[in-house]
Amino acid sequence: MKRKLLILIMLLPALLFAQPKTERYGACVSHNHTAGLFNADESFALHSVMKFPQAIYVADYLNRNGLALTDTIVVDKAKLMQDTWSPMLKMFEGRRAFSYAELLELSLAQSDNNACDILFKHCGKPKVVTKFLHKLGFPNIHIRFTERQLHKNPAKAIENNATPWEMVRLFQWFYNHKDDNQYLTFVWNTMANCSTGLKRIPAAIPEGATIVHKTGTGFPNGDGTQDMNDAGVVILPDGRCVFIAIFIPNSKSENEIAELAKQMLPK
Repeated sequence: MKRKLLILIMLLPALLFAQPKTERYGACVSHNHTAGLFNADESFALHSVMKFPQAIYVADYLNRNGLALTDTIVVDKAKLMQDTWSPMLKMFEGRRAFSYAELLELSLAQSDNNACDILFKHCGKPKVVTKFLHKLGFPNIHIRFTERQLHKNPAKAIENNATPWEMVRLFQWFYNHKDDNQYLTFVWNTMANCSTGLKRIPAAIPEGATIVHKTGTGFPNGDGTQDMNDAGVVILPDGRCVFIAIFIPNSKSENEIAELAKQMLPK
């Protein structure tokens, strides 16, 4: 879909009245060939939102290599990060085989940092994922570091970045290709059951709507703030799709995303 031909760019007036109390934020909503933009071409740290484009790559990797979602990887718990967000740590002791389906579910629906890094190790490192995304047509998404690398040096989080507009474009691509193969369909269904960020965009969608999304949260700052992101596609009760991405650096509350999303989403 060519931006110049199919997108009428306009600044949503509501954004001017609902700006979070932060120095800078980025937001983009696309609906019915129109788009509302605010700093939508600026790059923001992805944090765990990166697990979505990584999953698009993993789906392609599994498809190209003839691997099944039920194929497994043996994981040694002692080699995993212990002091990070990782629900899988409670699932086993010693060594255990995890299927690709389980790892994708942990990474996408539960935002498990260890599961994300296992997929990086066995399917393709960050630079390989980035190269794939650029070849796919998304040059403004950059993934350069694993979760373990970011854990060691949180200041590098900005190196994994994207623009809100590019993330909206990727979700549009995903919606149009979710039925291309079993792997993309699995990613879609998994993200539809995302258990994180329920106080963000999900809190703003109208009754009867559904959402497929991925959240991201930065490392806490000394003043109690932290980056908060959410991006996805909202399917309204009448079947219309709204693609949305919100990136708020130094946010004080998840409510800032929810309030902004309420202003951006169609009534």
